[in-house]
Order: sequence, then structure tokens, then C-alpha cells
Amino acid sequence: MTQNKFYFNPDHLTLTPAKRSLKKRITRISVFILICVALGTTGYYLTSGIIRTPREKTLVSQNEKLINLYQSLNERLDEYEIALSEIRTMDDSIYRSLIGKEPLSSSIRDAGTGGHDPAMNLRDAAYPGMVINTAEKIDELDSHLKVQMNSFRSVLKEMFSNKDRLVHLPAIMPISNEDLRRTGSGFGMRQHPILNIVRMHEGIDFHAPIGTEVFATADGVVKDVRTSETFGKMIVIDHGYGLETYYAHLSDYIVRKGERVTRGNLIGFVGNTGLSAGPHLHYEVHIFKREVDPVNYFFNDLTPEEYKQIVLISQSFEQSMD
Repeated sequence: MTQNKFYFNPDHLTLTPAKRSLKKRITRISVFILICVALGTTGYYLTSGIIRTPREKTLVSQNEKLINLYQSLNERLDEYEIALSEIRTMDDSIYRSLIGKEPLSSSIRDAGTGGHDPAMNLRDAAYPGMVINTAEKIDELDSHLKVQMNSFRSVLKEMFSNKDRLVHLPAIMPISNEDLRRTGSGFGMRQHPILNIVRMHEGIDFHAPIGTEVFATADGVVKDVRTSETFGKMIVIDHGYGLETYYAHLSDYIVRKGERVTRGNLIGFVGNTGLSAGPHLHYEVHIFKREVDPVNYFFNDLTPEEYKQIVLISQSFEQSMD
């Protein structure tokens, strides 16, 4: 019940109702409005989550950590996919070619990625996109790994079933090159140092002093020992199975045509004969009369890291030595 204020009138001995001034009325209304605004603002912050309870703060912290974890997992999955891609490349260009098998087709490589959707249940459960993306990456990586493992099993089975072919595969570097410092220009288009034109360099150069020992890279029969205008003194070895190796710009050789050699046998010495810009060995690998990159046939000498290094070195030269 509202209580009214009165003033006592001593002249008339009466009580007169007190009238509130406009200022007091405005002040009272303003205070009321401010209280309402304060209460409304506090309620908004409490219900909108800006002001969090201890449990909410804990959940937010855990969520942030999970997001960071998924980001880290996705980055690592990307790194694994890059590593697997390098393995696939080596499998197609080296391992399968060594046993005469064609590279796996893209349809086989991609088999199993798309036939089912492992993230479907996650989508149905309304999981965040980051979680679904990670699940899809894991499934794709798992499928690619299964295909690659099957390819390796096939290669190993073929290799062990034909051991004779293994000893006839070029598998070492033709000169001593333990620190890779003798590696020169590799397979590809290069500027010729004497003809001054860009043309295909169909092998790899090894920089070495005249007289450095040159070795057969696999078992075989010396097909030819000759001197040519371009390659100078050279040796050609037939390894069978369509494989041949060429050793050019020699200073001398110690084998003769028709002689059998085994991997690691000394066959000649580095020189500077023919169209050569300096002492070096030019080495080529041919498969069924087609030149291929020799660095793919150094697998007995190189670790995976050294393989990457020699590829980078050999491709860094813009000019060959012959």
C-alpha cells in the first residue's frame, strides 16, 4: 500500500498532503529505469555466455585444446601423405621398373577411396567439419597404404622368384662416390659445353680425376669396346633382360669385347676423351634401347635420404660435361 506524505499546518491545525516536485519525480523515474537496465544487462550477459560458470570455462578450454589437436593431426596427416606420395613415385619409377613391371595405374592407386564413406556416421551425428575432414584423410591414407603394401608384396615376390635377374640389374654407382661430391649433371635437357646448344643429356656425369677406377654396375657381357668422336673411349655392357650400360670418355679400359664381368669388377679408368669439357665419366642405362635416368639404379649404394640428395645435385646443373 502506497504511503502518502503530509505537512502539518499549525494555523489551521490540519494535515495537508505533500506534493512531490517535478525534479523528485524525474529522479525517482530515472533511478527506476537505471535499475531495470542494470538488471537486464546482467541477465543478458548471464544467458548469452559472456559471463561463464567455472564448468563452462572448463568446457571452452577443453574445446580449444581439441581444435588445436585436430589441426596438429591434420598437419601430420598431410606430411604422411607427402611421404607416401614419394614412396609411390619410387615404387613406380624404380622398384617396379627393375622387375619389368609397368607403374600402377591411377585407377588402382585410388582404389578404395570413395567406395564407402567412413565419415557418414559423423555427419549424421552433426560433428564439426574438422572432425569429418580428419576422418576422411585417415580413410584415404589407409586405402593408399593398402594398395602400396600389395604392390611391394608383388615386387618382392617377383624378385625372389628370379634371383638371376637381380644380379644383372645395374644397382651401384660406376665410380666411388661415397660423399656424393663427384655427382655431376643428370638426366635431362642440358646446355652442351662444346656444341653450345641445349640437347638431351641421356645419362649422368661423375666428376673425377683422370685414372679414377670405373666399375661394372651389374653382371653381364662386354658388348662393345670402342672409340667414338663424341664419347671417346667407351665400354658397353649387355646385362640381359633388355638392360645395357654405357661408360664414356674413358682414358683406358681393361676389358675386351665378349668378356664376362660381374658387379663391382674394374673395367676401366676415368678420362677426358671425345667431346668432353673436362675429366669425368658419362654413364648411361638403357632398357630395350631406351635411355632411362641412371639415378634410379643406384639403390644398392644409397639410403632414401642420399637418393633425394643425388637427385637434387644431378638436376642442379644447367650444363653437362659432354
